[in-house]
Amino acid sequence: MDWLHLNGDAPSRMLIPLGTYYNKQYYISDQCLLCLEDLIRQLNCDDTKTHSRRRGFGYIDLLNKDLKPILISSYRNWPKVFRSTVKLSVAITTPIESLVCDRTRDQKTYSSYVTYELKQLLYKAKEAFLDLSATRAIIEHSKLLLAKQPSSRDEIELLNLCLLLIRNILDAPERPVEPDSQMSSYSQSYNIELSQQNEIVCNIFAQGFGKLLLDMLACPQKGQLVVTIVQVIAAIYKDWSVENIQEKLNIMFESSVNVSFDDDEKNNPTSPLEPLCHTLQEALTVMSSTSSSSASYGDEQKMTKKQRQKTSTLKLCSTLWENVSNEDAISQLLGKFTIDFMLNGFSVLLNELLQQLKQKGNHLVDKSHFLWLLVNCLPFTSQLGQKPNILKQVLTTDLMGYLIWVVVQETENVQLDSINTAIDPKPSLRRLRLGVRAIFEYLQALEKYSVIRVSDTDKNSFSQCSEQWIFQLRHDLLAMAELRQLFLLLLRHFNNEFQTHQCLGDIICANHALLLTLERAVQQSEYRASFDLDHHLKQFCTSTIMARYGSALEDFKTNDYFVNESIFTMLRRVGCEFGRFDLLCQPIILRPLCKIWEEEFEICDDWHDLIERLMRKFTENLFNDCEKLSPHKSKQRPPDIESFPFLESDQQPLDALAEEFTSKHDPLTETYGDIKLLIHQLTSAGFNKQLGWIQSSLLTACATRLHSYSGREFNHPICCSCATMKIPCPIVPWTEMEASGLRSEHFRFLLQLMGLIPQFSQYFFYPKIPSEWSADVLYSYALLFGPIPDHIHFDLTLVKKVPLPILPDF
Repeated sequence: MDWLHLNGDAPSRMLIPLGTYYNKQYYISDQCLLCLEDLIRQLNCDDTKTHSRRRGFGYIDLLNKDLKPILISSYRNWPKVFRSTVKLSVAITTPIESLVCDRTRDQKTYSSYVTYELKQLLYKAKEAFLDLSATRAIIEHSKLLLAKQPSSRDEIELLNLCLLLIRNILDAPERPVEPDSQMSSYSQSYNIELSQQNEIVCNIFAQGFGKLLLDMLACPQKGQLVVTIVQVIAAIYKDWSVENIQEKLNIMFESSVNVSFDDDEKNNPTSPLEPLCHTLQEALTVMSSTSSSSASYGDEQKMTKKQRQKTSTLKLCSTLWENVSNEDAISQLLGKFTIDFMLNGFSVLLNELLQQLKQKGNHLVDKSHFLWLLVNCLPFTSQLGQKPNILKQVLTTDLMGYLIWVVVQETENVQLDSINTAIDPKPSLRRLRLGVRAIFEYLQALEKYSVIRVSDTDKNSFSQCSEQWIFQLRHDLLAMAELRQLFLLLLRHFNNEFQTHQCLGDIICANHALLLTLERAVQQSEYRASFDLDHHLKQFCTSTIMARYGSALEDFKTNDYFVNESIFTMLRRVGCEFGRFDLLCQPIILRPLCKIWEEEFEICDDWHDLIERLMRKFTENLFNDCEKLSPHKSKQRPPDIESFPFLESDQQPLDALAEEFTSKHDPLTETYGDIKLLIHQLTSAGFNKQLGWIQSSLLTACATRLHSYSGREFNHPICCSCATMKIPCPIVPWTEMEASGLRSEHFRFLLQLMGLIPQFSQYFFYPKIPSEWSADVLYSYALLFGPIPDHIHFDLTLVKKVPLPILPDF
């Protein structure tokens, strides 16, 4: 009889019975369920700093010695015991980084010995689930649960628990020592070279896990499962690059191999991996017939026969793993699943996650997993170009609008985290980069699909079902002004003190991909007059933006070809097309260009011409130094708008202004007058455009409240996304002119009095429009700035002037 006691840091096996070993088989006791529930309660009360109980479980190897045998023995006939075992196993195998949600910078949450013991526990957990029978118990029970339709709430919860357990095992690290000395006896019996991660992936896919995931995405309750499914998929692919899998997919397509996991299709062409998977499935069937159960032991002769059969099966599996112990076989396996997933599950999973992310207060969905899914799966869509419906379901304006909102939000978070030294900025930086890369992959998928060569017989169908959709999507992207301005915003706010050059390269590449898409759209005759591309490109003609491109060019030797091409294309446009070579004559740009020229780095002729012209221009400028030193003789170019100072005479500090305005006898009744006075002062100081920006933002929010953008939400994705999620809407300073207003203390104090900046917030980056303001309130605030412009997007008869809320709190 096995016992367990966990009241101290050094547990011993006493007090609580879980099960019994008899003839090397594990049998569940009657008190097992009560014991499991008690252990779950103990773990829930564990100390969050020392994790003494969790470490105790690792010390006695509870997962290997008790929980794994219970999983194998209970999944058919002991559903309650199985459920509690899975729940406890999930809790024990929780990743270390998930045990604490603290984002405090440089804070050592655990001591070294605590971290060490927690890692040891996860090493043992990974090794425990190398057992084919353990993963089979989880997958088979999940299949049984999914077969019951409609599934109950408890059954869906257990399905999620089963998925979480597999996710935790896949996420668990492998022991960084030679396996012969540290791995469990079960693992040692295989004597394989295959990594533990790949072995587990092979196990679960051979047991039908790939099809199980797709069946979950097809079930009526898929909305309750998608959050966990995307986590499992991310864990499956964690050690594999997109490029590696794409290469295998190309091989599969070239060899015309049918890649379905559907076992019912018997007439498929055979791939080299099919006999291997078939052998493994046969082995699993044999092992299931010899697995332990409370009714399977009899006379000694039968047991001996079954043990011999099981030994033979283990040898068969050992030979099997030796045949697949290479990355090529595993990547083929993942390639097969990728095709099935892209054809039958990707769009469903993506759209379900998107809808949940846009629900107010839904904190269960991690944006990182959603963005990861886009970044890693969209590159495969070009290889499935013959299936246009897949892209039509994924590449939507709704998705792009959400990505714009995410990048804006994470840009603000990064800036705030960089100011507040108590917060670790890494999570926000990661989400920001994923968001930018997701936009890039979206645009790349559209571009690659647009140039797919189709056979003559398919041209008509291609034109009817795809060409018009592509044209319309490009036209809608033209209408997304916030998408165009987004990259100018990112380039202006880029800070190499805490952002990497890889992140800068991603921004530049995504912007280049967007410009290519916009150029294609402009070339379409029906849309030619709807957008002035040159006007947009001239916004890049500032010394700050060009300095960012120069910074990215410093890594020209290690940059991807597309990064260098994106940089040179923009430099050529600014220098050659707009004649602003003066903006390129900066040391940060000239230094890498000189190295490229001196080292004869391989670039195309156009880029050589650009460098030569720039060098000539720079030389001419050197000869004119004397003239530059005499300002009255030189013809000065008007300064860039980014450097234009909006100066205020007799400017007072913000605190002094606040004290002056709030020291009156009745600040609530006087605030309206204070706002009008500040607007008048700012107008006199030359802030007309900045004030117009605030009024326009208020009117856009008003139109959103009136549903004026219904069906055209992509025209104003930030405002519409915030309205859907019922959260405050940021007023984003897309241009340098708008940003200059926020550098004025008078201007900021005006926004504070209006309630667009929180009264007692220590840190803020964007002003925000409170979500509870009605259309009438927004319209009334907009009237403070003067007459309503003619080009508004709603009917003025739908709104009326109302008393304004003073100093709203949000």
